[in-house]
Amino acid sequence: MAENGDIIEGFICPICMTDLKSPNQLTKHFEDVHNDDPEILKSLKDLFGKAKKKILKQDEINESLSEQNVSISKRRTSPEINWGPQEIGAMKIHTIYFRDIRNSRLERYSAETNKLLIRLDKLLNNLPTDPIDRKVHEKTIVPWIDDKDVKLCPNCARSFHLARRKHHCRLCGAVMCHDCTMFLSLIDARKMTSPVSVQDDSAVSPTAPESHLTGRILRAGIGLTKLARSPSSSSLNSVLSLVNDPASGEQHFRLCIHCKNLLEARQRLQARQFNKPIINKFYETMRTYMEEATKFMGMYQKMWESFNEGETTYDLRDAQILRVKIAKIGENVDNISKRILAIGTADVDNPPQGQALRLHQMVRASAMIFLKEHLLTIPSLPSEEVYLELQEKRQKRIEERVAFERQMEIEEALKERRKEQRVDPKGGMSSSVKSNEPIIEKSDGWGPSSAVAMLPSSTMDPIIEQMSNLRSYIKQARAECKYDEVATLESNLKELQSAYFAMKQTNDG
Repeated sequence: MAENGDIIEGFICPICMTDLKSPNQLTKHFEDVHNDDPEILKSLKDLFGKAKKKILKQDEINESLSEQNVSISKRRTSPEINWGPQEIGAMKIHTIYFRDIRNSRLERYSAETNKLLIRLDKLLNNLPTDPIDRKVHEKTIVPWIDDKDVKLCPNCARSFHLARRKHHCRLCGAVMCHDCTMFLSLIDARKMTSPVSVQDDSAVSPTAPESHLTGRILRAGIGLTKLARSPSSSSLNSVLSLVNDPASGEQHFRLCIHCKNLLEARQRLQARQFNKPIINKFYETMRTYMEEATKFMGMYQKMWESFNEGETTYDLRDAQILRVKIAKIGENVDNISKRILAIGTADVDNPPQGQALRLHQMVRASAMIFLKEHLLTIPSLPSEEVYLELQEKRQKRIEERVAFERQMEIEEALKERRKEQRVDPKGGMSSSVKSNEPIIEKSDGWGPSSAVAMLPSSTMDPIIEQMSNLRSYIKQARAECKYDEVATLESNLKELQSAYFAMKQTNDG
């Protein structure tokens, strides 16, 4: 390093600080100018040799690495070796094992919950009102753990003393302190065991005697009551438990936290199954409207095609009524989808976010797609004038087709007659003409009369009864928008009316 502190780079002589261009020049300079001390010259040569070896070795490593990379790239680019068909190795499905473990745990959970419900039902059955009798009843249903066997609370690990007394769970018999005690009211217990039955706000069983309770309550003043103490120590414990309980104003059961968690989990599961969110109700209603609209659209499309063909199968007024119904259903679908999108938006502090918001938006989008693809593209019905023109055009087409078919029949008949004349030239033409006459008469056709006779209401003719039934069926089918059935029933009614009219004319003649 120079005196001014600048860094000097290159092949520099360590004695005279001369900058040389190559290591050979530096060695030669050192031999010529500084050849006084041979040890320095030797050490310098050794230093240059080590540096040279290290540099050469590093170059060899780099070359070997480059060769390896080239070989690896060649292997990757080389085509894969075809080993032929290989057999599949051993496979093991863990689904059965997983189901066994899951079912065992679910069965254990459900079994424990069912045991608690059975014990709770037995406790509620003929429950005494007297604290001493009630305690005996609870011990007979669920055996309690001996107080002497438990020194510490299993939940909080605190020791029991005069201020921290021992309590028992009424469903499993475990010992706990007052702070770890959970309470279950008798009304909630009855709802858990028999949710369909009528709940009673009073905890007194109808079979329990009332004299024990009234005999143990003494009036000390207006609005003040106190419990009379019996000579036994158990009665004193019962009185203290009623005084120390936070829920002493309400009849209840003492439970441990584990039993209470099991019962609450069951209640949450039932609420999840039966209590559906409001969006579910809205969506089910919207889907019902969509299915009804789809059914009506199929019927409307069939009627529209019939009207465009000029057919008289359906009534134009029925189609107009159906169109109005479809429009109302579309409005209902639009309004319900808007309500679903607006669910929760009134709550400024906690608006719908994430998946809930995306669900609302997707329901609204699906409703809009349904309206655009099905209801907004509904074809318009022809007016009465246009419908009459279509009927006239259809009648003309039918007449032209009938005339064409009649002409074809006449030509076929003439061809057959010519063939017969060729075979039998002496035969007359009257037979062939007579054979063709029924064909011509048949082509004219004959339809029943559409005139409806004014029938007296006092007659009990079966035909009249059938016609009245058909009219009621037509009215019912039209109310349910089943216009195919309406068309069929109307044709049957016309046939009955024609038959009755013909029969009446015959009887009058």
